[in-house]
Amino acid sequence: MRRILHITNYYYPHIGGIESTTRDVVNVFKQNPNVVQKVICFGDGPHIIDEIPIIRVRYLFRFRSQAISFKYLRILKKTLKEFKPDVVFFHTPNPLVELYFQKCKYKGKLVVYHHLDIERQKILKYLVKPIEYGLKKQADIVITSSQQYIDGSAELQKFKDKCRIIPLCYKENDFALSPEETIEVEKIRETYKDKTILFFSGRHTKFKGLHLAIQAAEQLDNVVFVIGRIGDQNRHLEKLINKAKNVVYLGLVGRRDYVKYLNACDIYLFPSLTKNEAFPITLVEVISRGKTPVTFTIKGSGVNFISIDKVTGLECTNGNVEEFKEAIERLIRDKRLREQLSANGIERARKLFNLQQFTNSFNSLLKEVLNK
Repeated sequence: MRRILHITNYYYPHIGGIESTTRDVVNVFKQNPNVVQKVICFGDGPHIIDEIPIIRVRYLFRFRSQAISFKYLRILKKTLKEFKPDVVFFHTPNPLVELYFQKCKYKGKLVVYHHLDIERQKILKYLVKPIEYGLKKQADIVITSSQQYIDGSAELQKFKDKCRIIPLCYKENDFALSPEETIEVEKIRETYKDKTILFFSGRHTKFKGLHLAIQAAEQLDNVVFVIGRIGDQNRHLEKLINKAKNVVYLGLVGRRDYVKYLNACDIYLFPSLTKNEAFPITLVEVISRGKTPVTFTIKGSGVNFISIDKVTGLECTNGNVEEFKEAIERLIRDKRLREQLSANGIERARKLFNLQQFTNSFNSLLKEVLNK
């Protein structure tokens, strides 16, 4: 029996890309009868998810997105000693816990899942650089989601030989509509039947570039820009949304509402600006539903690997509102182009980002690390 410990910042039902991916990995290994797993993370919540034990450590406060807990080190040491994992999957960035983990002197197999570089916190980035270097040096394998991210990441340059690329996956069953939901989707379309429905759903943080998408949409006629929010409010952005014309603000959206509006929309606006958008699963879901995205060019991000310019969507110069507006206009005018991009997106998602491929990749990776 093999024991796997997953170390992650937070875990489901906390909402976020890293949390969702960690749960996907856990559920891949759950199918293996010869594997026992545990997850350790910050926060409160259920201590059993998908029949897997979750060790949740309360934190005192957060500093620059990092949860701070002084008892975490003691709990981590105890977990490593008692559970005796054969493999640790460490999801980064999580600088404080990376430091704690190295203090524990763990001697087993280590897989570092590098989700993204620290970009926004410029000072913190240099302070934690030695910690991150030490963890990756100890690692047997480093996982990342695209070659583009490896090429653009200063943190990964010295560890290219350890890197394995595993793109994230979407789950087709998540988008199956009940008869009641199908009726609701038609009601949404009927409500805006004379307008092109633009849609965005995500966190309202600066790097998401939502303010630029609003500026572009405001210049267009016969459109409605439907905006959903995931996570905390951004008061400045809320004021901008409330003042904007042709904008419908849904507020905090649950998963099923997101699915309904994604199915109902004509064009998806994805105006993220920075490498903080390492490999957005939302964009995978968008093209898998045959919805055409408008994106910005982000060097070193997986965004432009998921959606290819003029193949699955349209791509604009980073931060250029005028180009973004013109791309939307082009898609509205040229229905035939939109249909072609839609078909290409569905094919690309099914070929590269399917659950079976994700499952096979992680099963192969587990064999590789155990044989090292």
